[in-house]
Amino acid sequence: MKPLSRNAQVLRYLLQVAPGVGRIKLAKFAYLADCEAHRYLGRPVSQFRYRYARHGPFDDRRFYAAKTELVEGGYATEVAVESGPYIGYELAPTNRPVEYGFDQAEVEILRYVAETYLSHSARSLCDEVVYQTPPMKDAKVGERLPMDRMRKAKDQQDELGFNLERLLAGEASAEAGRHRPLKEAVDELRARHRVASPSWWTTFITTGRRRSSTQKTS
Repeated sequence: MKPLSRNAQVLRYLLQVAPGVGRIKLAKFAYLADCEAHRYLGRPVSQFRYRYARHGPFDDRRFYAAKTELVEGGYATEVAVESGPYIGYELAPTNRPVEYGFDQAEVEILRYVAETYLSHSARSLCDEVVYQTPPMKDAKVGERLPMDRMRKAKDQQDELGFNLERLLAGEASAEAGRHRPLKEAVDELRARHRVASPSWWTTFITTGRRRSSTQKTS
């Protein structure tokens, strides 16, 4: 069986966390995940190449190719729904198993974005979140978006230079008993530099600790 392309995997995982979203929200979820990945990993999760399109950041050719790959391959369904005078499309995952090629850091970023912005309407997501991201600032319609601005924004706001992959590796080592727990190291950094970690990173630490506790008691 031919494995799903990287872009199709990204869309499918986002649908797994947020089933029933429309095309616009799904595309914006992928963009926001890539923004966060650039910020914390220095690289994107997907292989989309974003331009400032009519409805914001979008890579129409690659997005629709990935969506078609999912639908025709039986990994997702797409249903037309009426929305006032317009026709929209909602996508949902099927039960067909998927083999993802993400590392733990990428999984946490994708999950965070889908869970955090699921309750937003497409309009509020664009106006309040997407258009406020650094790559969209001063961007012109039709131009390729400078995603490396996310990395620069992180460097300007966080003198500690948090690296998600390094912290995740530290957490794995702590579980194996080789190093001290991640929370202890992060708390020390906070106290030393008096810098609060990003809100979504705090969510990740809390969630990870809860999962670890659940595993130990089960």
